[in-house]
Amino acid sequence: MSLLISVIYIGKLKNHFLITFVPYLLLILVVELIAKYLAVNFHYKNIWVYNLINLLSHSYYAFIFYCFARQKVHRKVIVVLTITYIVAALTYYLFTSFYEFNNVIISTGGVLGIFLACLHFYYYLQNDNYVHERHFLSGLFIASGVLIFYSGIAICFSLYNYIRINDLRLFGDPLYRVIPRSLSIFLYLLISIAIIIWKRPTKTLY
Repeated sequence: MSLLISVIYIGKLKNHFLITFVPYLLLILVVELIAKYLAVNFHYKNIWVYNLINLLSHSYYAFIFYCFARQKVHRKVIVVLTITYIVAALTYYLFTSFYEFNNVIISTGGVLGIFLACLHFYYYLQNDNYVHERHFLSGLFIASGVLIFYSGIAICFSLYNYIRINDLRLFGDPLYRVIPRSLSIFLYLLISIAIIIWKRPTKTLY
């Protein structure tokens, strides 16, 4: 649905960084479908797919928040934290395996997502005149989606071993599967709203 909405509003998004949601959402959808197909039909171990999506998503949302930010110090913080996380994760996978799941990497990434979203809120509140600029409202919806999603991710996967040991389930599925799936609904819903209400800024945000 989010991909469809981004395609419908592609004309309005043209020449602005939010248009990158079209290829991003398409890529996420295709990769998720391929991973599901391989797992169900060939019992293929697809952990590496989700490790890749995790790093890709953090890089992408960091790019979005970077584009919204206008102060150099905020942009620098976003770049440094994101690169640090990506390098740390890749270093870990280099010495272990990219085909293995690690809840610490995922939950740490969740903390990064929370921090970047909160930084965006802080940046917004520092500038009272942004309340009257429609394009910044889209940023608030995206930040809200990221905050809700990654808050759940951080909590869920920090308790991953506890959930497994105690076999905690909801609707027959382990909580570490149900929670991300449920929260992704809020993430993509808020992204869809951000795209729908997007209004061209008077000045470029790059």
